[in-house]
Amino acid sequence: MTYLAFLRANLRFIGFGFLLTLLSSYGQTFYVALYGTEIRAEFGLGHGTFGAVYSTVSIVAAVALIWLGKLIDRVDLRRYTLATLGALTGAMVALSFAHTLWLFALALFVIRLCGQGMTIHIMGTSMARYFPHDRGKALSLSGLGLAAGETVLPITTVALIAMIGWRDVWLATGLVTAAVLLLLVPLALKGFEDRHRGYLARQSQASTTVGARHDWTRLEVLRDPRYLGAMALLLAYPYVATGLLFHQAFIAEVRGWPIELLATGLIVMAVMKVLTSLVIGPMIDRGGAVRLIPVSAIPFIACFIVLGASGHPMMPHVLLGALGVGIGMLQPIISAMFAELYGVRNLGGIRAMSVAAMVLAAAAAPATFGVAFDLGVSIAEVSAACVAYMAAAALLTVWVLRRRNPMTG
Repeated sequence: MTYLAFLRANLRFIGFGFLLTLLSSYGQTFYVALYGTEIRAEFGLGHGTFGAVYSTVSIVAAVALIWLGKLIDRVDLRRYTLATLGALTGAMVALSFAHTLWLFALALFVIRLCGQGMTIHIMGTSMARYFPHDRGKALSLSGLGLAAGETVLPITTVALIAMIGWRDVWLATGLVTAAVLLLLVPLALKGFEDRHRGYLARQSQASTTVGARHDWTRLEVLRDPRYLGAMALLLAYPYVATGLLFHQAFIAEVRGWPIELLATGLIVMAVMKVLTSLVIGPMIDRGGAVRLIPVSAIPFIACFIVLGASGHPMMPHVLLGALGVGIGMLQPIISAMFAELYGVRNLGGIRAMSVAAMVLAAAAAPATFGVAFDLGVSIAEVSAACVAYMAAAALLTVWVLRRRNPMTG
């Protein structure tokens, strides 16, 4: 089925996934960072203190996601989404009125949990669960919501902050989320009962079929060498990507790149993310996501080879373009691979555990990259270390994924 035919047949539910990933922008680092100057001035925070507050709430949110994420396996999707977006709306409104640091941190924690964490988790789990045959296309199309947010929100948010102030912008985003919750989400989920009945029928049929595949529990997954090997590679991606993007100004300064080059490079990254996501979806549907896991290392390795090898003015576009290809592959592959390897009955819990680990890996990057740079480790040396680890982890992944499924013998 082509993208156009698939979208025409499933417009409402794909629209639901797109809305969730778009709303996740409010909890993403790129969006919160737009308010950094105003927030530091308001609460008297230095760069280090603000970074510590941000890292702390991000880590706590990742831990909370491990428990809250598995509830999607037992709670009706509509209620789960209602609770998530309701909490996100309330947190953004609360942040707009926060005049103490503890209330600000609490509101930011909920925004990070429900924005970056839960909305993406709902999208990835529901698309992988309800589209057994077109999983790749569903994940790719729904994931475009984040690319839309990355393209539109920075420009509009900066302009709005200058016009009405940062607090009123957060209040406005809360009201926008409330409108989406009340109007668009119910429209997008219209007819969901039929889709869910189809899913239950497939699960019932599978459970009564001789030799049916096993639906893994989280504990079983943690004992699976294939999972541990794959995660050794997948955890590297958010770590190296966050480290690069968080320290991009320092890297540009050392390499002698004007900051404008990075701005245009980020546009290239966004374009490559969209194009790669659209290409990778049908590839997943034809051959599966598992076989693409080791291949996903190639653009990330290329990115850091370029970063370490040259300071040429064109390199920001090349390395950020390669990073965009890697990120564009990552989201559809991760959500689809868990469904392929471990079934969909406990997919929410498995995915939440894995995404939380990736968030923790990303949270560690700013500090560890920063310490390395402070100690005088060069950009070339840091890049070489990243390349060496990802290459070794990719080879390990190739080996472990060839192992026989221990549940089938």
